Amino acid sequence: MSILIKLAMGELKRLVRYKILPVSLATAIIWIVFFLFLSETEALEIAPLLIIVDAAAMSILLLGASHHLEKQEGTIRTMMVMPVSLGQILTAKTAASMVLALESAVVTSAALFFIHGITFNYGLLLLFVAIAGAAHAAIGFFISLRSRDFTYMLVLLMAYMFLFTIPSFLLNLGLIDVKYEWLLMLSPSHSASRLIISAVTGDFDLVLTTAGCLYLILLTAVLFKFTVYPMFKDNAARG
Repeated sequence: MSILIKLAMGELKRLVRYKILPVSLATAIIWIVFFLFLSETEALEIAPLLIIVDAAAMSILLLGASHHLEKQEGTIRTMMVMPVSLGQILTAKTAASMVLALESAVVTSAALFFIHGITFNYGLLLLFVAIAGAAHAAIGFFISLRSRDFTYMLVLLMAYMFLFTIPSFLLNLGLIDVKYEWLLMLSPSHSASRLIISAVTGDFDLVLTTAGCLYLILLTAVLFKFTVYPMFKDNAARG
C-alpha cells in the first residue's frame, strides 16, 4: 500500500509539473463564477453536466496529455525498471486521474452549497464519480495508447464524443424516446451521466442506476485486463 501511495503522489506531482492539475482547478473556478449568474433551479440543472464533462471528457483529455508528455520525456520507460509491478503503475496513474474528477465534484458541490444552499447525497455522488472516473481513465488509456501523437489522440477523443456523448444529450433534450435509454446505457458516457444526475437530483431509477454501476465497473476491469495492460507494457518496451 505504501508503494501505491508513493507512486500516486509521484503521479500527482507530474500532473502539477505538466500544468494539468492547475488547469483542472482553473476550470473548476470557472464553474464557480458561472454559478454566480444562475438561479438555484438553473444551477441544479446544469451542475450534473459540468461534473460529467470533467469526469468523462476532461479525464480522457488530461490523461492523454499526461501520457504523451511522459512518453516524450521517457518517463514511462524509466518506470519499467523500478521495483514495482506494471499493475501498480497503472493503478497509481488511474488514482491520480480520478483525483481530477473527484476534485471537480467537490468544488462544484461546494459552490452549489455556498452560493445557492443546495445539498444532496455527497457520499453517493463521490462514489458514482469515482466509478465513472475509473471507467473513463481506462478509456483514456486505451485512446492514448492507440494514438501515435497527441493530435491523433484528440481526433480519437472527438470520435468517441460524437459516438457516445451526443446521443445522451439528444435523449436529455427529448429528441430520442426514453424507451431507448436501455440501449444508450451501452455508452459509458450515458451510464456515467445517469449515475451522476441521479446523485445530484435524487431522482433514482434503481434498475438503471444499478445496471450503470455494474456496467462501468465491468467495462473498467475488461479494458484494463485485456487492452490497457498489454498495450501499456508493449508501448513502454518500445519507448
